[in-house]
Amino acid sequence: MRFVKGISLFFLYPCMMFCAGIYLGVETERYFYPGKQDVVQEEIAEESIQPVAVEEEEILTADTEYVLEEFDTKRGSIVETVTKVPEKYLGMDRETFVQSMDLYALTPPLSEQERGFIGLEVMSFSRSRVVVRMNYLYTEPSKGFYLKVEDNNIVVYCDDEKTVYMYTTISALELPENLRIQIVEGIFMEDEAALYNFLETYSS
Repeated sequence: MRFVKGISLFFLYPCMMFCAGIYLGVETERYFYPGKQDVVQEEIAEESIQPVAVEEEEILTADTEYVLEEFDTKRGSIVETVTKVPEKYLGMDRETFVQSMDLYALTPPLSEQERGFIGLEVMSFSRSRVVVRMNYLYTEPSKGFYLKVEDNNIVVYCDDEKTVYMYTTISALELPENLRIQIVEGIFMEDEAALYNFLETYSS
C-alpha cells in the first residue's frame, strides 16, 4: 500500500505543479498585457465581417446626360438643351466640376459676354445627369434686329449687327429658298413683334 501511495503522489504532484504553472502563466499574461485578449477577439471579429459593396463614385462619364438651361433673367424664360458631356469635363467629380464652372463664370468667352451672360449655376449633379443654368440679361436694342445665318441656324443680332441678341434652333436649310437667300444677306426686323412673329412662324 505504501508503494502504491508513493507512486500516486509521484504522478499527482507534478501534474498539480504543471496545472498551477499554466494558470499562473495565463494570469501573468493578463496582468502585464491586459488588452491582448481584446485585440485578438477584435481581429477574429473583423475577419468574420463580410466586405461591404463600394458605391459608384459620382463622376461625369460619356453616359451622363448634360442639360444646359439658358435663362433669360428679364423675361423669366428658359431654353433647355440636352447634349453629351463635353470631353473636358469627363471624369470630374462634383467639386472639380463646380470649380471649373466657377472659373468659366469668372472669365466667360467674348461671345458669351456679347450675349449678355451674367453668371451660371450648377443646379444638380449626379453620375446620370448634370444640369447647368446659364443666366443672361439680353441686350435690348433701340432700332430693331437683324437675322443672319451661322452654322446653318438663324441668329438674331441687335441693330449694331455685332451684338448677339438670341441664338435660335431654326435651321436655314428648312426655310423657303427665297427667304434663306435674304437671311444669308441679312434681314432687318423693325421691332420685337415682327421678330417674334417670324420665330413663331418658323420654329418647329
